[in-house]
Formats: sequence, C-alpha cells, structure tokens
Amino acid sequence: VDVAVAMEAGADRVELCSHWECGGLTPTPSLIRSSVSMGLPVRALVRPRAGNFYYNNSEKQLFLAEALDCLDAGAEMVVVGGLTKDDEIDEGLLELLCSKIPAEKFVFHRALDRASDIIHASELILDFGIASALSSGGAPAAGLGLDNINEMCSLGLNVIAGGGVRIEDIVKLGEAGVEAVHVSCRKKDIYSEDEIFDMSTYPVDFEKASVFYDAVAKWNL
Repeated sequence: VDVAVAMEAGADRVELCSHWECGGLTPTPSLIRSSVSMGLPVRALVRPRAGNFYYNNSEKQLFLAEALDCLDAGAEMVVVGGLTKDDEIDEGLLELLCSKIPAEKFVFHRALDRASDIIHASELILDFGIASALSSGGAPAAGLGLDNINEMCSLGLNVIAGGGVRIEDIVKLGEAGVEAVHVSCRKKDIYSEDEIFDMSTYPVDFEKASVFYDAVAKWNL
C-alpha cells in the first residue's frame, strides 16, 4: 500500500524496509517482489536487527544472506552500512559484501552520519567502489549538514539527502549537489487505544508526499 501511495504522489523510486518504527529493518523477499511488480525501482534496506550498527561475525553472515535475498527478489540496489565500536567504517563488513556482490549494487546508509570523521568515511566507501550514500551530512537534519554534504558531493559521492528533510531545504540541498532527497512522509495512525498492544501504524501520507514531489519537480525545472 505504501509503495502504491508513493507512486501516485510522484515518487521516482522507493527505499523499502520493514518495521519503520525502529528505523527500518530488512524487508522480506515477498514484500520486495510485490513492490517491484508495481513497476517502481526498489532499493531495499539491509539491517538484520534494530539498535546499533556494530555487527559481530554471525550478524555479518546474516547481513550478506539478506542482501543476496533482496537482490534475488528484484531490488535494484541494497542499502547497507556498518561501523566499528570506534565509529569507523566497518571495512570487514564491506569486504565481505563486496566479495559476493558488485559494489555498484550498494548504497551506504545513514550509519555514515555516525562516523567519527564523515569526510574520511566518505572517501573510504568510495575507495570500495560504493558511489552512493544516504546522509544528513552528519547533522540531526539534512538542512543543517549542508557544508559536509557539499564536500561529500565534491568528492564524487552521489549523496541522497535524508534525515529530517524539510520543504524549505530542497533548493539548498540541490545547490549542494545532492542526487536525490529521501523522505518518509509518514503519519501516525492510532487505530484504537489499547492497554495491551501498541496499535499505532505509520502509513505514507499522500498529501505530504505530493508536496515534496512538487517541490523537487520545481527545483529540477
């Protein structure tokens, strides 16, 4: 349903995930297949669990398996990322992934914004052949990370601006050189008050998505 709403509102592609309420987890292959069948390019988040981006060896093997499943199900790219406990890029994870999957199939996700040095981290993922990254420039919101985003774009990284993107940020983000903007456009929908279960859902809001589409379309004229 969310993919259909995004398409109707004018989205050019979607990043698919499950469990949006915890920041997103890897979607199931069936969810990817059903979304791909609608005709919109799909990128799939690979995140095997909620919480931090520090993965042990077993989790890294699961990470690889999920990435392969997503691509087999029809995702055009997978959105990945991992850090060491020193908040450096987890080169071991990237080496494992790139040993089985071409680097051009990867987008590095917003774990990049947690890196201790975001510019050095950007250079490192480019060295791996990963040309795209989802980022707010290391700031709480993309509109506050313009200086870093500009520098990351100057390095040759295809930055997809994500994280607290506002309508009023669109032009400045475009001027900084971003390849695209990434927005969730969700609203909280409380089906009923329940003392036992949280009955909230977070569907895509058509009106919000349409407003963002119009803002990007005007900037691209």
